[in-house]
Amino acid sequence: MFKFNFFYFVLIVLLTIRSGVVNAQQSTVKIAEVANVLRPTVMKEAAWAMQQRPETVTSDYSPRSAGGRHDFFSEGDYWWPDPKHPDSPYVQRDGHTNPDNFVAHRKAMIRFSRIVGALASAYVLTRDEKYAAHALIHCKAWFVDTSTMMNPHLLFAQAIRGRVTGRGIGIIDTIHFMEVVQALSVFDRNGVANKDLMERIRQWFENFAYHQPL
Repeated sequence: MFKFNFFYFVLIVLLTIRSGVVNAQQSTVKIAEVANVLRPTVMKEAAWAMQQRPETVTSDYSPRSAGGRHDFFSEGDYWWPDPKHPDSPYVQRDGHTNPDNFVAHRKAMIRFSRIVGALASAYVLTRDEKYAAHALIHCKAWFVDTSTMMNPHLLFAQAIRGRVTGRGIGIIDTIHFMEVVQALSVFDRNGVANKDLMERIRQWFENFAYHQPL
C-alpha cells in the first residue's frame, strides 16, 4: 500500500516542481509525458476517492489504548503474549507480526493518504477544483473538526502491552502523511484552499511536531 501512495506523491512532485537540471522546455515535455502515461490510472483512482467519506481515528477504538478516542493508537509489530505467563508483559518475537494487534488507525491513515493523494493528483492534471474541495473535506475531518480530528501527537503509537503505552518509534506510522502534506502544499500554492482552514491545519502540524515523544 505504501508504494501505491508513493506513486501519487511522485506525480505531484513532478507536476509542481520545475527542476533546474534541464531547461524549461525540456522539463515541460518530460512532465507532459509522465502526465499522459499516468492520467488513466490517476483519474480512475480519483473517481473512487470522490465517493469516499472521511474516516478518522475516531471511527475505531482499542480498549488496550491508554489514550482516548481522538488519540492515534498502534502496537509494536513483533510483540506477543507470553504463552507461559498470559497475564505478564508481552514478549518480543522479532520478525513475526502479531496478527491480533490493533491496526485500524494505521489503515485509516493509509486510506486518508490514498484518497488525498489521488485527488491532489487529479487536480494537478485537470485543474478542476472539485478534487481539491473533496480532499480538503477529508483534511478538515482529520485536523480541524473537533468531533473527528486526531489529537496532534503520537503518545500512544507503537505501544507494548504491559511495558509501555507508546514509543517514539511510532513516528513511522505517520509516513503516510507525506502525501497529505504534499497535496496541501499544492492546494495552498494554487489558492484553492481556504486560508483559515490552512492556518488551522498548519497549527495542527506545529503542535504535532512539538508533542512527539523522544
